[in-house]
Amino acid sequence: MIRIQQGAARAGHFLSLSWRGVRLAGAGAGMAALLVAAPVAAQDWTPQRSIEIVVGFAPGGSADQIARQLSNAVKDTFPVPVVVVNRPGAAGALAAQQIAQAKPDGYQLFVGGGSETTSVGNHQKLSYDPRKDFTPVLKVARLPSVLAVKADSPHQTMQSIIEQAKKAPGSLSYGSTGEGSLFHSTMLVFQAKSGLNFLHVPYKGAADSLLALAGGQVDMAFGAPEEVMGLINGGRIKPVAVFSDKRVPAFPDVPTVTELGYPVALDNMKGLMAPAGLPEPVYRKLHDAFKAALDTPAWKTFTEKTGLMTDYADGPAFQQQIDAGYELIGDSLRTLPKS
Repeated sequence: MIRIQQGAARAGHFLSLSWRGVRLAGAGAGMAALLVAAPVAAQDWTPQRSIEIVVGFAPGGSADQIARQLSNAVKDTFPVPVVVVNRPGAAGALAAQQIAQAKPDGYQLFVGGGSETTSVGNHQKLSYDPRKDFTPVLKVARLPSVLAVKADSPHQTMQSIIEQAKKAPGSLSYGSTGEGSLFHSTMLVFQAKSGLNFLHVPYKGAADSLLALAGGQVDMAFGAPEEVMGLINGGRIKPVAVFSDKRVPAFPDVPTVTELGYPVALDNMKGLMAPAGLPEPVYRKLHDAFKAALDTPAWKTFTEKTGLMTDYADGPAFQQQIDAGYELIGDSLRTLPKS
C-alpha cells in the first residue's frame, strides 16, 4: 500500500488551490511514502482476468473520457481486457466506496483525485477515508473548472452574471456534478469571496448538467475544458470564466475569475486509484503501464482535441496532493456562514 503521512503545507491564500503548486516534501517534512508489500505470486505481476476502471460519473464526462482513453491505450500492454464501468452518484462517492471495499489485487481501479477524494468528505460523512483507504496509482491530468452559460443567455460575460447576482441574490442557478462535488465547492468558495448567492442544482455528472444548461434548465454550469468543448463548438453554450490560476489554452479569450478580482482557483485532479493495501509489484505494473499510455499518440491526440492538461504524478505525490486539497477545501468551507 502506498500511504502518505499528513502534514502538507498550506497555500498562502485560503481561497486559492493550485494542484501544480503542491510539491512532494522531503522526509524531514514527514511526507515519506511507505510501500507495504502484500503477498504476491510473482514479483512481476501479470493479470489473469479483466481489469475494471470504475467511473463515478455518467458517460461523457471528463472522468469517463479519461478512463476510456487509458483503457484503449493499454489494450496491448495487458493480456486481459481493461473495461470501463460507470457507477454515477453522490459526486463520485459511490464508485470510491466500491473501490475502498474491494480486494487490493489490482483488478479494480477507479478514476479519483477529484470530488470524491478532495471535496465530498468536507460536506458529509463518508463510509471511507479519502486519505487512508486508497492506493493512488498515478495522476494523469488536471482539469480547470470552466463556467459556461447558454449561447443565447442574457448574461454573456462573468461581469454580467455578477451584476445580476448583486441585484437579485439567488436568481441565477448553476448546475454541478453533485452535492458536495468539486464544482459545487468551487461555487461556494466563490460565493464566500464575492458575497454573492446562486441557486445550486446538482446532477449525476458534467454531461448531464451541461445538457441541462444547453436546454435552458439552469442558467450556468461547470465543466472541464474537454467536457464543454463539444457544446461550445456546436454553438449551444459559451464559456464566461475559468476558476484556475491561468487561462485555459483552449479558450485563450476567457478570463479567470482572479483577473476579475476574485482569487478562486480550484483545479480538478484526475488519476487512477486502487484499494489500500495494493502489493508493490501490482502497483508498479499498473503505474508503469498507464504512465506509458500518456506518451502514446492516441493520448496526445485526445489531449490536443479536448484541451485536457496532462499532469503526471506518481502514487505518493498524488496522495500528497489529495491530502493538501482535502485540507484546503475544508478550511475554505469552514469560513462560510452556516445555511
